[in-house]
Amino acid sequence: MKQFFFILCLSTLLFAKIEQFKTIQSDFTQKVTNDQNKTIIYSGTFYATIDKKALWIYEKPISKKIYFNGTKVMIIEPELEQVIMTTLENTPNITALLQEAKEVSAHKYVTKFMDVTYNIEAHESIEKVTYRDKLDNKVELLFDNQSTNLFLDDELFVASIPKGYDIVRE
Repeated sequence: MKQFFFILCLSTLLFAKIEQFKTIQSDFTQKVTNDQNKTIIYSGTFYATIDKKALWIYEKPISKKIYFNGTKVMIIEPELEQVIMTTLENTPNITALLQEAKEVSAHKYVTKFMDVTYNIEAHESIEKVTYRDKLDNKVELLFDNQSTNLFLDDELFVASIPKGYDIVRE
């Protein structure tokens, strides 16, 4: 759930930073290090459109897809044979907070959301986001191989629930 909340916040954050683009595609690596210095590294591909559709495809170490479409979120977890459906209605809008982000040095910004401080490195696009979550895990999200203004078919953002999966509504 912590990972979902971060992705939720980051997706909103990315929408705020990509307003000059119609679409964006990027590979990502997410490193989460706990207080005992143990690190888990996730990797995958991220897609987003200016009209607030997004898809995070986690490939390693687990397979997972997170779909954002307006205020609806669907997380498909094949290893658990589970789909989590939720909405963004009760989540504060980080886009408004990002507009208040302060540039602390060239290409480096800081913003705060729900008592968590996000450090953002952005040149022509967001390259890196770091923060400490509420459990004091150090999180680093790196983006590379970015492409913008590609044609992304709307079907890419339509989730299909596999037969037999449990559906959890939150």
